[in-house]
Amino acid sequence: MSIDIDTEFADLDRYPGSKRSRRTAPDAPAVVDWDSRPVIKAFNGTDTEFFMPGAFAKAIGKSAVTIRLWERKGYIPRAPFRLPGYERAGKTILGKRVYTRGLIEISVEEFASRDLLHVPRVEWSQHHDLTIALYERWNTYITTSV
Repeated sequence: MSIDIDTEFADLDRYPGSKRSRRTAPDAPAVVDWDSRPVIKAFNGTDTEFFMPGAFAKAIGKSAVTIRLWERKGYIPRAPFRLPGYERAGKTILGKRVYTRGLIEISVEEFASRDLLHVPRVEWSQHHDLTIALYERWNTYITTSV
């Protein structure tokens, strides 16, 4: 006999034996507006939309810090493009990392196919195929369309 605790206590507005009110689980956003602020730059003779890491993170339901960590650990490919850098006080500052619309859409498709969009945590030890799929699809996209 299996009892689902959430369904048993669903009608209670407080935790049993507590004065604290129960919180409701937040719903995943229906529409994610990640593409509202593209950076348009000329690339290979055509105007191309580029997006900052924050837009990429918003598209898959994570933070920009998480995206940087995943890149550093090799879970996702590094951003293949950078905006032009500049010099400050004799030091060369690299330009910001950017992604094209196609790369973000590929990533959203791969995360969605594994039900990993807007989940609190991705267990990468169980999703090696996601890393491989992202590397392969990004590489194919970059070599054929850019």
